[in-house]
Amino acid sequence: MRAGFIGAGKVGFSLGKYLKENGVEITGYFSKSPESAKSAADFTNTKLYKSIENILSDSDTLFITVPDGQISKVWDYMKNLDIKNKNICHCSGSISSTVFFDGENLGANIYSVHPYMQ
Repeated sequence: MRAGFIGAGKVGFSLGKYLKENGVEITGYFSKSPESAKSAADFTNTKLYKSIENILSDSDTLFITVPDGQISKVWDYMKNLDIKNKNICHCSGSISSTVFFDGENLGANIYSVHPYMQ
């Protein structure tokens, strides 16, 4: 798996670091704030991406770790790109995977992933 992150806040930072330390290849981070994407990329020793298109091209799995209210906006943009055979995930505990309306018809695999800390 080559996983990228759209959104570079606490969830993206922590989940990216955890996955990388457990053998998952992390491609890097894209964020509307280039500074936060750079910080997350530096923290995980990965790449800063300047566009969703580029991180989508380099990744087979995308974690959308933006605030809940922004997930559907990111999806509205992504669904117009080549997402065939991509795994698209969000980490919201309050939104289901149905936010990725029509994703399966576009050839993507869609998921809700709810990280859990013990």
